[in-house]
Amino acid sequence: MTWSISPDAMMWIGTIFWAIFGWLAMMFMIIYRAIIILMVISRWKTFTKAGLPGWGIFVPLYNIVLMFQLWGFSGRRLLSILFPPLFIVMLIINYFNIAQKFWKHWTYGLGILFLPFIFIPILAFDKSRYMGKKVIVKSFPEKAMVKSVVKKAPAKKVIKKAPAKKVIKKVKTLIKKK
Repeated sequence: MTWSISPDAMMWIGTIFWAIFGWLAMMFMIIYRAIIILMVISRWKTFTKAGLPGWGIFVPLYNIVLMFQLWGFSGRRLLSILFPPLFIVMLIINYFNIAQKFWKHWTYGLGILFLPFIFIPILAFDKSRYMGKKVIVKSFPEKAMVKSVVKKAPAKKVIKKAPAKKVIKKVKTLIKKK
């Protein structure tokens, strides 16, 4: 028993196959472009949340300099670009530093490493605050309270380890004790 398919049927099968393939390719491109636009907006928002210029994501080398500033590193570490294996290791380590700078757990750094298109938009649009050198005083509504307590050693330890809500509560209790 042999199968015989007419040339017209073969033409229709090929047409349907290429129509489905073209539709899937078009949907892939739409989703891909949407993810790229989401990542650009998210990185811009993350940079501005950290007090860095958001437009810097579009300038190639300046983008890397801004990422190093976001991580809290100096310009000397920028030379690691010349040695790619070191740069890849630094990128992995610094995803954990970014999570820490935004008051997140180290597992959030794993999320940024493996699923950046999910975790970077979450980081950009949630209520987390950047914990940089000057940002502790900027980010809390009780600026004067934090300024007066940050100078003391116990409060510094509390601010480095606790989430933002716990820090505000701890600062209020320290002031009440005085």
